[in-house]
Amino acid sequence: MKINVLPKFDASQEVLVFGAFEEEKSNYDSISKQLTSELCELEKNKIFIKKFGQIYTTRMPNLNYKLIVIVGLGKKKEITLERLRKALGKSVKKVKENYFINFTTDLPDLVKNNFSAELIGRATAEGLLLGNYGFIKYLAKEKQDKKKSLSSVSIQWTSPSQSPSSSTFEIGLKVGRIIAESTNYVRDLVNEPASIVTSFFMEEQARQLASTNPKIKIKVLNEPELKKLGMGAMLGVNAGSENPPKLIILEYNNDGKEKPIAFVGKGITFDSGGYNLKPLNYIEDMKCDMAGSAAVLGTIKAAAELGIKKNLIGVLAMCENMISGHAQHPGDIVKAYNGLTIEIGNTDAEGRLVLADALAYTEKTYTPHIIIDLATLTGACIMALGYFTVAIISRDEGLIASLKSVGESSGDRVWPLPFFEEYQDAMEGDISDLNNMATKKYHAGSITAGVFLNKFVTDKTKWAHLDIAGSAYWTFEGDYNQKGATGSGVRLLSYFLLNQ
Repeated sequence: MKINVLPKFDASQEVLVFGAFEEEKSNYDSISKQLTSELCELEKNKIFIKKFGQIYTTRMPNLNYKLIVIVGLGKKKEITLERLRKALGKSVKKVKENYFINFTTDLPDLVKNNFSAELIGRATAEGLLLGNYGFIKYLAKEKQDKKKSLSSVSIQWTSPSQSPSSSTFEIGLKVGRIIAESTNYVRDLVNEPASIVTSFFMEEQARQLASTNPKIKIKVLNEPELKKLGMGAMLGVNAGSENPPKLIILEYNNDGKEKPIAFVGKGITFDSGGYNLKPLNYIEDMKCDMAGSAAVLGTIKAAAELGIKKNLIGVLAMCENMISGHAQHPGDIVKAYNGLTIEIGNTDAEGRLVLADALAYTEKTYTPHIIIDLATLTGACIMALGYFTVAIISRDEGLIASLKSVGESSGDRVWPLPFFEEYQDAMEGDISDLNNMATKKYHAGSITAGVFLNKFVTDKTKWAHLDIAGSAYWTFEGDYNQKGATGSGVRLLSYFLLNQ
């Protein structure tokens, strides 16, 4: 999608999209007196009251535009960057529903007094490009044609003469485009079938990324090396699969002095649950269980294209949790990379096992000053927080506050779960150091999973665990998210890096 910035509406576009606040009188005489009359009548009869998210479409034969879309923005004081993203995403979807491929809009211009031009630019590109996404490669051609992406959008952006706001806005558009395209890249990876997305496939993706930037180096630990290193937790998870496990490591070096920031992603390419088999209505979407590793790949991609002046480590812990004569049993005991023994209380609690080895190895090998892991880890997270936020667990209040702040501005929000000392013995084993299921019936499944991971990162390192079980894969449509993969984590971590 091409995004143009002009000082006024672009009359060459097929569709006109403009925003309307609740408290503003409907006066659109500069566009069409007939439009003003029509909207005043609708408002009078309380049919279109400009409530946020409300959309009205009409056609004016005396105008060049083939369709006019009016987006309700609600009250001015309640406008946020996320509402701007949503309004733009809704606009994209409405234009596509009517089979047009471009539009012109003033939506970003209407909020220029509320936020910095750079942040508005970011949110604008994100709302447009995320809303324009569609995973349609497996559809028949005629169905693809009906879901055709928009080719261009023209943004009206007015600024006082001698003002740098227009160029700042365009800088924001460029940053937002990189972040949104990296998010869409992750969506593609997660939406692909598990028969395509194997550990080999993810290695190929990582190698392609490394080949695009000389500052990215790749290292892959294959099964023989994992055995030699003693990564028994990871190997146990993958024992039932015909596809080999891999620990894929990307090193992005753009600052020779600082200790790196490490991102570690759970990469279960398909999660059958193992012998604790997942039931109907849960197993069908388990191709998404590698969303954490995909988000790490997307974040490194975004960071490299943004030229982030940091040293970063991206770790993808790739396994497949399947059933066979070689598969791990409930009751088995494995030894992790850091020497702790773990009884397998449930073969479907596999994500914490692959992360355990990956976290311990990352800390010991790279001594990062911050480690953030991402994982579609627990169904309990969806029960607790639903689909609209990421759960965060950490010992470090400063890191929580930082991620919570950038989550608000990026729209990829996080919400902290408690990590009280009363939870800390929940994962202690009876015949092993740990059990991968809570042996004490505390019920707080997302928190106790975090307690388990906590055992594999020392107090020397700032660490946060992001449970993206709900936010990474939706079973419904959103304003700028489609059904399926959302790319959760990329915007959050990209904004985090830009803020460091």
